[in-house]
Amino acid sequence: MGKLKRLFKVGVFGAVLGSVLGTLFAKKSGRETRQELKEKFDKDKVVDTAKKVAEEAKEIKHEIEEGVKEVKGVFKQEKK
Repeated sequence: MGKLKRLFKVGVFGAVLGSVLGTLFAKKSGRETRQELKEKFDKDKVVDTAKKVAEEAKEIKHEIEEGVKEVKGVFKQEKK
């Protein structure tokens, strides 16, 4: 489970880093870029999206945990 958590963190970090670097090296001026970002990223939309992603991550975690329990159960039955 630790490897999956680490992979998720690395993926999120990579996405954020890519966004920042893309913004820094864009051909538009800083003022134009900031204005465009304000228009695209409404705070409420970002918060709602973050909540949705967090909820989906919890669901995926739960599914993985259930799968692990099932596999453990199969191995216990095979040992008997």
